[in-house]
Amino acid sequence: MKCTKITVTGGPSGGKTTLLESLKREFAKDITIVPEAASILYRGGFPRGKTPEARICVQTTIYHVQLNLEEFYRVSRLRPLMICDRGSLDSVAYWPSSEENFFETMGTTAQHELDRYHWVIHLDTAPMGDYDETNPIRTESFSEAVTLNQRVKEAWRNHPRRIIIPGQTDFLTKMTLATSVVDAIQRGEDTASVQKLTTSTSLAAR
Repeated sequence: MKCTKITVTGGPSGGKTTLLESLKREFAKDITIVPEAASILYRGGFPRGKTPEARICVQTTIYHVQLNLEEFYRVSRLRPLMICDRGSLDSVAYWPSSEENFFETMGTTAQHELDRYHWVIHLDTAPMGDYDETNPIRTESFSEAVTLNQRVKEAWRNHPRRIIIPGQTDFLTKMTLATSVVDAIQRGEDTASVQKLTTSTSLAAR
């Protein structure tokens, strides 16, 4: 079976959880959702740490759990669309050293990680007034979230089919736009057509 693999990423409070729930309803039996590795680990009691050494331990674990989650769903629940709640390169944004050090530590390359995903959908962090601090796993302040949002963007900068959904768009429009992007991808539209969809919708929302 042909499977299109999409990672949904972005800064904290970007709307990933809401979008994934919407996609489950919209695409039903055609979709497999790969859950976020970090959330699984943290909810299970995996410790956090602020020192560089501790952050390396955490992100190394998240990276490997992410890869194994994706492989598990590939071999056991393959459907036409696989949507990953974050992707392997997100760990670069949280890595306390250089990108080169990350790839060396993980025994991989940037291109190898980019090639894991057919498409990347980036949801920008919500504006300050809409920033959600109710998530018990989220520890970032708004300013920290903005910084992480930019770092995640940087980590995925070389993916040829990356779609950025701006945070300034009102939330309902943001979710509708992201769902429309997934629908266009499923229908096999080319990169230019999908990019145009985001531009025209963003302009209409202003």
